[in-house]
Amino acid sequence: MKPLSNKYIYSCLVALMLGINSTYGQIDTTANPDNISLKELLMTRVTTVSKTSQSLDIAPATVMVITREQIRARGYQSLLDVMYDLPDIKVDDKIYSVIRNTFTIRGTQGQEKFVILLDGIRINSPTGEAMPIMENYPVNVAEQIEIVFGPASALYGADAVSGVINIITKKNLSKKDITVEASSVAGTYGYTNNTLLITKKITDRASIVVSGQYSYDKGVDYSSYYKDDSALSVASYNDGTLNSFYGPYTPVTPISSGKYQAPLEAYNIYASLRLSDFSFTFFRNDFTIPTSFGSNTSNAIYNKDVYMRQSIQVADANYKKTIGKITSTSHLTSSQYNLHPGSNYRNLYTSMERAYKYSFCSMVRGEEQLDYIYSDKLQFTGGISLERYSTLPQSTDLNDPVNTDDYIHGSYRGTKNYYSPDGLDAQFYFLKYTNVGTYLQAQYAPVKKINITLGARYDINSRYGKTFNPRVGIVYKPNEKTTIKALYGRAFLAPTGSDSYAQYGSFDTQDSGKTFHSYFLHLPNPELKPLISKNAEMSIHQYLSNNFSITLDGYFTSLSGLHALADDNTSTHLYNNSFKGIPVDYIEVFINAGKQENYGGSIQLNYKWSAGRIRASSYATLSYVNGKINSAEKESEELVPDLALEFISPFMLHGGTDLKSGKFIFSTRFTLLSAQHIAGTADTLNNIIQRQEIPGYILMNLSLRYNITKTIAVFANVKNALNQRYRNTSFNMDLNKDTDVFHGQPEDPMRIQAGINVNL
Repeated sequence: MKPLSNKYIYSCLVALMLGINSTYGQIDTTANPDNISLKELLMTRVTTVSKTSQSLDIAPATVMVITREQIRARGYQSLLDVMYDLPDIKVDDKIYSVIRNTFTIRGTQGQEKFVILLDGIRINSPTGEAMPIMENYPVNVAEQIEIVFGPASALYGADAVSGVINIITKKNLSKKDITVEASSVAGTYGYTNNTLLITKKITDRASIVVSGQYSYDKGVDYSSYYKDDSALSVASYNDGTLNSFYGPYTPVTPISSGKYQAPLEAYNIYASLRLSDFSFTFFRNDFTIPTSFGSNTSNAIYNKDVYMRQSIQVADANYKKTIGKITSTSHLTSSQYNLHPGSNYRNLYTSMERAYKYSFCSMVRGEEQLDYIYSDKLQFTGGISLERYSTLPQSTDLNDPVNTDDYIHGSYRGTKNYYSPDGLDAQFYFLKYTNVGTYLQAQYAPVKKINITLGARYDINSRYGKTFNPRVGIVYKPNEKTTIKALYGRAFLAPTGSDSYAQYGSFDTQDSGKTFHSYFLHLPNPELKPLISKNAEMSIHQYLSNNFSITLDGYFTSLSGLHALADDNTSTHLYNNSFKGIPVDYIEVFINAGKQENYGGSIQLNYKWSAGRIRASSYATLSYVNGKINSAEKESEELVPDLALEFISPFMLHGGTDLKSGKFIFSTRFTLLSAQHIAGTADTLNNIIQRQEIPGYILMNLSLRYNITKTIAVFANVKNALNQRYRNTSFNMDLNKDTDVFHGQPEDPMRIQAGINVNL
């Protein structure tokens, strides 16, 4: 099928908004959710917004809750599945070698700009490295998933720029001493996914939870599915010579397979022990993705032995005690990230030979939080945290894998020669630094209809300095059916070690390794500072009946100190065209330059209805986003015109319906996108350089579940049910240039899954 035209998409935007509505909320597990009104469902309690339990309607943020029932009804197998159905979020999958996918939330692109928590414990990279979201993050353990939109650094510190996702796990609420839940899924194109969850009740005040998930996806052979696209042909893999953007390359290392291969693999392990006021949590995930994503088959090798493997391991001890009006919560957390030494590239920039990467970081964190309930109208939350980091940022391209049993060393790829048999010694950067953060928040209800939140956090980081992040929230409920929220917040993205100390490029020699030279290197800038975000937002939520509501939301976000590429000679002056005594023609660095402004809003309709034996919840959200990027912080300092945003579709529509009738549960969801903005520039309009566009698309996902008995259910999922041949945005796309990337990143065709779930 051809991608949808803009005219068709805009017509559907109007038609579908007139006919479909929505609901998100927590289901009370002690009651029958079919008999609860939408208003009751949306009066759930959340903990992520203020680090304390509070009603969703007075929480000073825009929050969505995905419940256990919705996870089952929609057949979610991963956090990625959930992300596709969230409004204000654009998902671009299988687009880049290191991160696989990226997520643009209200015009702010990148998963490094939001934090992922498990029961309030950070489980994404401790130093903010961008990482893929797939089956590496569990949803089978979730009682509910809380998604907070907007800045949250006032409580969570670094990287909570565009939001926070908190997976709240199931506790052993069953009267049984032990429960076991297992599922097994198989699907087209070699997809498998298996989960196991065990909860054990030790005493009335003690329990243990253990969970595991393993997933493997052989993947779609795009060279066969997109036969008419020469950029996906692997015919040259058989003769061994690739016609790259820079000319023909015949790798010395043979291509291991003449087939298109891009498998994905992930697993996660979770365990929690709860003993009265004490709990201990362990989490680990490990995932392997191709390093060819983003480049076409003439400029990168799509083989299963060309991959990036990463892992995260987190352990947390927590003690919570309430004495009178004061609750003390103490955390001691250890987190470790690893980029495994076998990870390698084979692409245009490595001359199609293997180039290995390595990185690790570890963090130990202690936090003490105090909650003080002064009265029914006033309460305080405050805390202090100390973090110690030890990290080796992502290495340059290496000749060989790092031997982690020896001291860390290696040589630059391609520098082994007659006079340098071991190659040119690579530069590694070992960093140790600390962060001290303090935060204080007050929540005050001067009258019954008004709730005011004031808070701020102050961080001192020994590597990049001090940051101060306030928040203000005013919630006004003029009556039981209306809620108005006015919000302001500030957040920051800490410069990762791999951004500050990024290094890539190549060396050449004309005398068999006696001397070296480089045409281009990207080198570290240790002085890189945080990106700062400021967001103002207003929303109105109105119940038209107990089962029908509408929400209007508008926001403006300003991002300053953007991380941009620059010539060292005209910016940092750190290298003077020389590195380790080797002359370099051009040295590039990251600097803080420019400002981005996003603005937009959404209209969300929620509806819960019934017809005979059918009970249903329907939803739809129409989102709009736009903005611009300034090359300098001040208009007077700009040397080039403003740029429109990339990685956005100005209009997005998310919607669907979950139906239950007897033992059957059926769910249908769709995502409809207008034209997608890519990096390439088009004509100038009103002094803003417009982006090139690729067509939008419509995705429809279907799920069917049948409860055979109270303990056994079978289910099926159909992804991309319309079998759209659609393409996503990726990095550095330009329709006017022949480059190593696609003119629109190809995505998967229809994929079908079937599975069984057992709950004992």
